[in-house]
Amino acid sequence: MKMEKFKHISMRGRVAYGISCFENTIITLKYDVNDWKIVLNYLCKFTNIQYLDDWNDIVVELIPENLTEFKTYEEEEFEKLSKDKFMYLYSLYQNIDGSVDALLQSIYELGISHAHTVIEGYGESSLKSLERIIKFMIDYNFPLPNIEPFLKFSIEENKGWGDKFDGTKLSKIL
Repeated sequence: MKMEKFKHISMRGRVAYGISCFENTIITLKYDVNDWKIVLNYLCKFTNIQYLDDWNDIVVELIPENLTEFKTYEEEEFEKLSKDKFMYLYSLYQNIDGSVDALLQSIYELGISHAHTVIEGYGESSLKSLERIIKFMIDYNFPLPNIEPFLKFSIEENKGWGDKFDGTKLSKIL
């Protein structure tokens, strides 16, 4: 896929596209999307969050590789994740396809690609992160979301971040 069109999509729109890739992967792997609502809801907070650190703190805790490193909630001092959600996710992550972890890691990297920096030009760092997600999707034959609905999230808005939107309703927005 040519990355040229993504140059005009805001940071929030790019992350939303990455989340849509994740959702397509979950569906393709025949997982029940409802089981993944907790993860999807946390990821989607990026689209309307005021402080990136809040998103960063929770998403880093729910990445499968990070979370399953601990067998019990008490082994780690989770800052954002409750014990109930830890237990739910720990159970959910047992025997998942490795592509799920890889995509969550990649979405996290995309989300923090411009952390504590100004987005200059077209945000090359986030474009490279998004390109890795797209390449991953293609390599594993996961369907890519249609880019057209994401084009309305302009990089010209809000210093490249784009306007906030309710990403928890991505399927309704797009």
